[in-house]
Amino acid sequence: MTDKAPRTWQPTISSGIFHDIDDFAGAITGWDTEFRQLEAGRPEIQMEVIASQSTVIQRFRISHSVHQQGATPSGMSTFGLLDDRSRLSWSGNDIQHEAMLDFNDPSGFECVSRARFSGCAVSFSDEMLRSLAEQLKLSTTHIVGNNRPSLHSTQTQLLDHYKKYLHNVFNYLSDDSELLDSPWIRETLDSELPFRLLTTLAESEQELCGQDLTARQKGLRKATAFIEANGYDNPRIPDVSTAAGIGWRSLDRAFKEGFGISPKRYLLNFRLIRVRRQLKDAPPSTKVVHVANDWGFWHMGDFAREYRKMFGESPSQSLPR
Repeated sequence: MTDKAPRTWQPTISSGIFHDIDDFAGAITGWDTEFRQLEAGRPEIQMEVIASQSTVIQRFRISHSVHQQGATPSGMSTFGLLDDRSRLSWSGNDIQHEAMLDFNDPSGFECVSRARFSGCAVSFSDEMLRSLAEQLKLSTTHIVGNNRPSLHSTQTQLLDHYKKYLHNVFNYLSDDSELLDSPWIRETLDSELPFRLLTTLAESEQELCGQDLTARQKGLRKATAFIEANGYDNPRIPDVSTAAGIGWRSLDRAFKEGFGISPKRYLLNFRLIRVRRQLKDAPPSTKVVHVANDWGFWHMGDFAREYRKMFGESPSQSLPR
């Protein structure tokens, strides 16, 4: 199991609006990239950035068509997602489908973003991504720098979910900047985002889940026992996979075979159930936020929504009257 000592770093968020393409290029830290405006007129470029020691997320909105070429930061793996109705020519190929763009070709990248383009780019340190992939028993070799113009998930809905998750992170922080100091943001940047990337881009379940049923059932028992013993600490799914002794794909298949839900959903439900039990046994004056935080729920809007979905009542309604 990985070291869970508290981190000393703090995430940062910044934003800016640019009306000069060169000023915009100079603001993108670590990228060796040239931008050439293709349309006449004064552009408007909006950029938002969330950064930590090992993860950088950038969100762009660009009013004019732009030719882009160059290289992304060294020591990091970078991927891009287009927003709906955004058009992009990538290495000469028009992207008109749900795809994740691979910026990691050693020779660099080249693309043309059309007018009113918007999207996200996310970069992870190679060291962190390799470590997580090894723990999940997933290979990064066929998803990073494979010289293909774009990457496709076997389920395009997963890419859409990932894109929405990235936007939600920005929206949460825009609404409440104090969340920067929360463990939720640290967990999101350092664990959840790279985990979702690797599992989103994993090959199809039918091709990769070759472990026999007995091994999966044994792993499932170990996984549920680990969650029972460590659910209070909200363990990462890679830690659950390690404790179960099977890779993420086999773990995911085992939970869906046994319970009809993913291991992540099982862990979430377990924590929600324990919160409810604690609320029902607590004095009426108990603060819901304190109990939720104890069980690793830091964004109260998400927590309340999942709680109501699970139990048909708000958390405060579970307190004794």
